[in-house]
Amino acid sequence: MDYLHLLLLSALGVGVLIVIFGVIRQAIRKKMEFFWGTLAALCAGMVLFFCIMASSAGTIVFLPDEEPESVAIRFVQSYMENDASTMIDIPEGNDANEKLVYDALRSSFSVRAAGEIQIEGRHAVQNLEVTYLDLKQLTPQVKTRAEQNIADYVANHSNEEIYDENDNYRSGFMEDAYSKAVRSTLSEVTKYYTTVEVPLQLTYENGHWQTRPDEQMNMAFSGGIATLDTFANNMKSEALSEITYIPKRYILPEDMLVAPAPNEAKYGVTADINEIKELYASSKLTEGRTFFWDETAEFKGKEFRYYVDDTIFTVAWKELYMGKYCAFAEVFIADPSQFRRKIAADMFGSGIQKTATQLARESNAVIAMNGDYYKYRSEGIMVYQRELYRFRPRQLECCHINTAGDLLFTYAGELATEEAAREYIAQNDVLFTLTFGPVLVANGELHSFARDYLLGQGMQYYSRAAIGQSGSCHYLLMNLNYGYGSRGATLAEEANIMLGKGCENAYTLDGGQTAEMVIQNKVFNAIDYGNERLVSDIIYFATALPEEENR
Repeated sequence: MDYLHLLLLSALGVGVLIVIFGVIRQAIRKKMEFFWGTLAALCAGMVLFFCIMASSAGTIVFLPDEEPESVAIRFVQSYMENDASTMIDIPEGNDANEKLVYDALRSSFSVRAAGEIQIEGRHAVQNLEVTYLDLKQLTPQVKTRAEQNIADYVANHSNEEIYDENDNYRSGFMEDAYSKAVRSTLSEVTKYYTTVEVPLQLTYENGHWQTRPDEQMNMAFSGGIATLDTFANNMKSEALSEITYIPKRYILPEDMLVAPAPNEAKYGVTADINEIKELYASSKLTEGRTFFWDETAEFKGKEFRYYVDDTIFTVAWKELYMGKYCAFAEVFIADPSQFRRKIAADMFGSGIQKTATQLARESNAVIAMNGDYYKYRSEGIMVYQRELYRFRPRQLECCHINTAGDLLFTYAGELATEEAAREYIAQNDVLFTLTFGPVLVANGELHSFARDYLLGQGMQYYSRAAIGQSGSCHYLLMNLNYGYGSRGATLAEEANIMLGKGCENAYTLDGGQTAEMVIQNKVFNAIDYGNERLVSDIIYFATALPEEENR
């Protein structure tokens, strides 16, 4: 029962009685005909009654198909019967050990109601006690047992059985030691069960009580791990870390609005070229790759800024290149999910605008740059978190970023209808789209664009911003500003710079005062007029390391 609307109905009833009493009193005095006066009062009362009922939206008279307690119980039963498939996707596992871990997680669940359900109008809350296998407790136990198994093997076997011709551990016994550790740990799996209380939220909508799991409940139903699909791989990496290197995998959920916070201690500033060379040489992410950074460049400012951890490597610098004053940043990421977009207020069309440094800070960006400033204009295609929010392509060229982190381009007239755009988004796994342009470099060649391209004042000298890519998860960010005799660039000059730097694909973003690069929440390039402009969006790169592992 909604007490506010009940109070309104009560007040309405009293008011109608007063009116009727007044009508009767006036009729007795022969000042009003009794029948018509009473009818008018009742009609007015009915109108008010239906207005209150309409505004209550079902809070006064419930006609649900079942009570909220029944919905909560059915939810729990369905969850238990379907091995959590109604809540999350538990991986099957790529090998026998992974399968054992995930099967143990499925088997661990039990759920029961805790206390009485609380009902407030159209909302209800039923607390649940969820018992599950705490995967965070599992990892150190498997590691300890694997190390003991390896020590026992070494003590009881010859060097030829332990080491190969290159004096590396043979993989066979490591796999066996790890497998035994997993199995022996899971034989006592109930030791690692934990129980938490989580609220089940129910809402009365369209005659039904409905429930949707929230983030807290999803976390409980995934063994206390945010990225469950990488857990088994990372547990093995941790367990065998003392004798072999198995890369850990970290994936940021698509709908994560705030990335893990970077470790401030992993930022650095130096003027020493040799220090930067050492960073490139020592990172697993740069191994075997060709770099945009060139130690022979004509650096300006003599300052390099960087951030390096196991999942992201970035170096930012300033140089004169082809006679232009450029701020560059090279970025390598371990997983495409670390390439992200932030829009102000996290909601399309919001009137809120912020500086790039504010947006970078809110999203925990390691490094960021301006996007397309979508709010400033109504043209183009706007995709955000896979949803198509705007379709007014006109003659613009668009840059789509997919789940592989690749820059995909569409050109004027290619997506002629909204249906074609939605089909393209689905077929190419597009996460978000930038619309400014034009395309500068496509498939390693200069792209020919119209001299009168709609945006960007292409034939004028102007401060520019661009993003380029060369190979998987490898990017170049560029801001081209005034300084050291440079007066900005035309679009053609910008395209030659991105090609010359080695980009296989490159795209223009909003320029002028919008052109901005941010690292460690500080402006890196020389912004026009010396002040940040309020904007609607940025693109950025984040660390994927959970904060508890990145200290």
